[in-house]
Amino acid sequence: MKLSIKTKSKLRILGLMTGSSADGLDICLVEFSGKTDTPTFTVIFSTEIPYPKHFQLAFRNPLELSDHDVAIFDTELGTWFADEIAKLDLKFDVIASHGQTIKHEPPHFTQQIGEPSFMKQRFDVPVIYDFRSADIKQGGQGAPLIPIVDRFLFQQEQADVLALNIGGIANLTVIPATLSSQPLLAWDTGPGNTLIDKAVRLYSNDTLAYDPEGRFAAEGVLNQKLLSFLLEHKFYQLTPPRSAGQEQFGLVYFNQILKQFSPETDQQFKDLIYTLTVLTVKTIVSSVNECSADYDPQVLFIGGGGCFNNTMLKLLEAELPHIDIRQVDHSGITTSNKEAFGFAYLGYLNINDLPGNIPSVTGASRQTILGSRI
Repeated sequence: MKLSIKTKSKLRILGLMTGSSADGLDICLVEFSGKTDTPTFTVIFSTEIPYPKHFQLAFRNPLELSDHDVAIFDTELGTWFADEIAKLDLKFDVIASHGQTIKHEPPHFTQQIGEPSFMKQRFDVPVIYDFRSADIKQGGQGAPLIPIVDRFLFQQEQADVLALNIGGIANLTVIPATLSSQPLLAWDTGPGNTLIDKAVRLYSNDTLAYDPEGRFAAEGVLNQKLLSFLLEHKFYQLTPPRSAGQEQFGLVYFNQILKQFSPETDQQFKDLIYTLTVLTVKTIVSSVNECSADYDPQVLFIGGGGCFNNTMLKLLEAELPHIDIRQVDHSGITTSNKEAFGFAYLGYLNINDLPGNIPSVTGASRQTILGSRI
């Protein structure tokens, strides 16, 4: 790393995030000032770039890929990242790239692709990548990583708050007040949009990738027998720290769902989509209620693609009447760019040799600096 990067009073970091929904690349350019874990910052630019169709198809079911496929996509994706960033003509000092998760099986290994050397060669700046492995090496889950960002953005002096992200997988962060003696906690609650998206793609013959505004769900009715089957998944019996991915809620599991309930009519498909939406809500609410004994949150900040599903939001509000649910809108950070901002922040922590994990969240034996750097 160039010494000048570390000594700069202001540092522009380009955060890149590609999630398990596999719909595209989120980019957030942030200027940080400081050397501690509470820098001042300005969001300079953010955008979302849809994946080419062949990336979407491959990354939605990553466990179906062979090792040869993964190697090819690693190169293709890294090249595509570099090409898309170049089109934006931005000025930055560092790139912090999460990459596309292919496998995540803690405590054994995790794998994100998007070869960083192509960005390094193209832009001649440090590139930070592979953010999860260092935590796993300390016995952690390597996930979730955004809770340290939630603490930075949302922690209040006297009140506990919650932060919820509903992406492909949903995860909850419990942020104690600064004056509290309780630890920060976070865990994956279960599927967010991933099962709903699979049902919508099947229903629409792959012409739609998600339930627009939750319209299909709004026309469905609950299949209680199916919901009871879904809630029996062993993941929900695990105590935190816990993390989930396609290994738990991917294509194999979705096919098991279809064996329980195979929709044939429009109404049956809408019933399936609604029941999967209720599953997401029920498992989130269960996690919120689990933390109620030692914490007293009154506000929940919500982000991720689930924010645009009105049916899901209405169900959440009905199940959590005592919680003020607010969409993320904080100093240029929105529901759409929060996770890309988060990896820019994790990149800032890496550059300043500050730990990026929270052991009470991931289960790691100690704090550690996250990310490799080239």
